[in-house]
Amino acid sequence: MAYQQYMQKERHRPPSKGFQCREDIEKEDHLTSVIFKCNLPHQQQHVLEFNCREPSCGALEGQEEGAVLSEDDYAVDPNFFDEGYSMAGSTGFKVWTGSRLLIEALTWPQDTDCDRLKEIQECVKNVGGTRIIELGAGVGVVGTYLAAVGSHVLLTDLTTLVENAIDTNLERNERILSNMSIDDDNHKSCPSWLVNGQRIGKGWADATPLDWTKPISEQLTDEQASIDFIIASDVVFLASMMKALFDTVEALFQASKSNKPSFILSFQKRDAQDGTDSIAFTTVDGVLAAVRERGWAIECLAWRTVAVKREDETGSVKNDTSEVFVFEIKDDTSSS
Repeated sequence: MAYQQYMQKERHRPPSKGFQCREDIEKEDHLTSVIFKCNLPHQQQHVLEFNCREPSCGALEGQEEGAVLSEDDYAVDPNFFDEGYSMAGSTGFKVWTGSRLLIEALTWPQDTDCDRLKEIQECVKNVGGTRIIELGAGVGVVGTYLAAVGSHVLLTDLTTLVENAIDTNLERNERILSNMSIDDDNHKSCPSWLVNGQRIGKGWADATPLDWTKPISEQLTDEQASIDFIIASDVVFLASMMKALFDTVEALFQASKSNKPSFILSFQKRDAQDGTDSIAFTTVDGVLAAVRERGWAIECLAWRTVAVKREDETGSVKNDTSEVFVFEIKDDTSSS
């Protein structure tokens, strides 16, 4: 299995001390929501909140409190018939395993982090405005978090997710962090490329729909497509989604060629019963092969073993473990 070569002992990343997540239940107008919460680095008083439709999957560690919904709490998906909506899109209304490791790796430095990860951490917290685009942002946890520590972030997903999750969660966290002190007066105005940007802590964030099956030139301005980093978390669990994702990444690489951006992808190993030969589900080896086919370079910045539940061939659900990775992917084919 090719992915095992990326599980270097020195890149294994234990949970960050001080980073805590939890879930609460919120009821309004007979609708039940799960509120996913996580604190900013070394600031227990500043806690981001995200309205989700379901409890998270693998994003809580140890004794962190999760929400438990009853059957009555689950409602019929109100967006089921939205144009372009699908089962894959519906998974965006909850928080997944890869989001946690990606947040920790980029914003909670550890002494054992590799030099390249430390460089990225410095860029992310640059209040001068590192420009980031997030693909498949879901409810907006990762992009909002990066904005809160100083980045300028454009969160993208299907129209349904943007209008029914990301926009409201950006507004929610703008209010929550409205009293957060900003060190640099030079960056208190919204950058022009974030058309409807909102101040989130030390940075700025905006959201816009982005369909991976359509040209980015029809959906983003030239300024929006010129960025420093592309990020995505747990967005390609179905093999059918990977080509469209990588086509979009390739288009962004070309649009931002002068910046030489990299693509930072978190991905949980979810190999099905047929293992690395799975046709329907994306495997780690499948991601590695797709990267190599495009002539790109890939490096593992961090990985972690996480607890998961698996269904065996009899249909029984059992406790198990899996790995989640943070990869950096670069276009080495472009001219320097």
